[in-house]
Amino acid sequence: MRYRAGLGIALVMVLALTFPATADHTADEHSPNMSLVGSFDDEGEYSSGSDIAFWGDRAVFGTLEGGFRLVDLSNLTSPKLISHFDCPGSQSDVSIWNDLVFVSVDTAYFGPECTSGVASIDQFLVGNVWEGIRVVSIADPRKPKMIGTVDTECGSHTHTLVPDLERDRLLLYVQSYPLTNHAVDCNPMSHQKISVVEVPLKAPAQAKVIGTPSVAPSIGCHDVTIFPQRKLAVAACISESQLWDISDPANPVVLSHIQNPLINIHHSSAFSWDGNTVVLGDELGGAAVSPGCMSGGTLPFGALWFYDVSDPSAPSQVGSFVVPRDRVEVVCTAHNFNVIPLTDGRDVLVSAWYTGGTTVIDFSDPANPEEIAYYVPEGANSWSSYFYNGYIYSNDLGSRGIDVYKLDDAVTKSRVSLPRMNPQSQERLPIASGAGGGSGGTSKPKPTVRGTKTGRALPGTGVPGPSWPGLALVSLAAGLAFGLRRSLSR
Repeated sequence: MRYRAGLGIALVMVLALTFPATADHTADEHSPNMSLVGSFDDEGEYSSGSDIAFWGDRAVFGTLEGGFRLVDLSNLTSPKLISHFDCPGSQSDVSIWNDLVFVSVDTAYFGPECTSGVASIDQFLVGNVWEGIRVVSIADPRKPKMIGTVDTECGSHTHTLVPDLERDRLLLYVQSYPLTNHAVDCNPMSHQKISVVEVPLKAPAQAKVIGTPSVAPSIGCHDVTIFPQRKLAVAACISESQLWDISDPANPVVLSHIQNPLINIHHSSAFSWDGNTVVLGDELGGAAVSPGCMSGGTLPFGALWFYDVSDPSAPSQVGSFVVPRDRVEVVCTAHNFNVIPLTDGRDVLVSAWYTGGTTVIDFSDPANPEEIAYYVPEGANSWSSYFYNGYIYSNDLGSRGIDVYKLDDAVTKSRVSLPRMNPQSQERLPIASGAGGGSGGTSKPKPTVRGTKTGRALPGTGVPGPSWPGLALVSLAAGLAFGLRRSLSR
């Protein structure tokens, strides 16, 4: 647990001042094959969006300062608010399972109740505070109700839902890390681990921590993505990434470590749908001190990185990608993303990029990933962008609320409709084995449709050496990020 609310709120206020109070959709920049089809901002009340989770035609949109909106997506041109769970607690990483919503809280409070105040520094230092997971019932979708809480060491910056239906339970891999103030139960020496929370489906209010597996030498992790059909997980753990064996999902075991000196913060992760390629996202400078996208895609600052994990004990770097448009802003770096579920063997990623908007990347050849579409909303700060059942949903940290995009591209013709989606839980696709579901026997054709601009990918080795002042900025960013980056990363 950490005492850091003041720093986080201050940085959010700084970012809020960076973006205009209203957005002009006519000024949006985008490729011809990507268009805006709907928006939702709760009549101007919804801003500072965080993560997203989907169940049927409903979605949970987290709010950075706490809580979530439950939104009806049955009419995408006009998404409708079902209810608002208003409960303070920074980050609000969310996941959903039927009528349960799980919410991460990464601020130290007197107690778990929504009315509890922020704990004092003295309470924090001795560990006499609460932060962790809130369990919320949406059995009555118009009246969300908190039915349980779980206190976790160092709180919960993010979490990953792991279905374990054979045992009639869900597991949550709870991720957090001590980069700022330290307490007796949250410091670099004590917190080289995650927390595993068990949620009995017959008694979800009795959720509890059942283990704290080691992720040493990392001081905790930021994001974990599971791929159950290969019994694997990939964990982005700030200073490195790791491949885990999750044959026993309650006791993940580290198989390998991915270290890359060009990644400033190992932030996000995803698998291709055959499970053989991993995508890692670098949140350069913790976003707060990112120097912006200033290289036109030629330098790997705040990049996406692609690794061959066909042998998970020996991952191999094969390529990287940076958006090809310059955005000289405070915040421009890769953030939250997912891989479109396809049956034709192509690997296509949708990624948020803060002020860089949303980009769609074909990485069927991971050594040469190519942008095939993009949308850069005027005045936006895209936090999470995910493809779900034919559309791309973007949750905005600035003033836009939620945007819904249509990708008018041949890639969507082979998409799979999903009954639900927690983006970091890549459950087996609801199709026959071999049609994109992990058999490994599907060929991967070259991309056939492009947007107006194509990203310039870096090969797996031989990154060109920078000869411009940006390198000094990134070095400064890396130093400042140690104290700042955890406040705004996802």
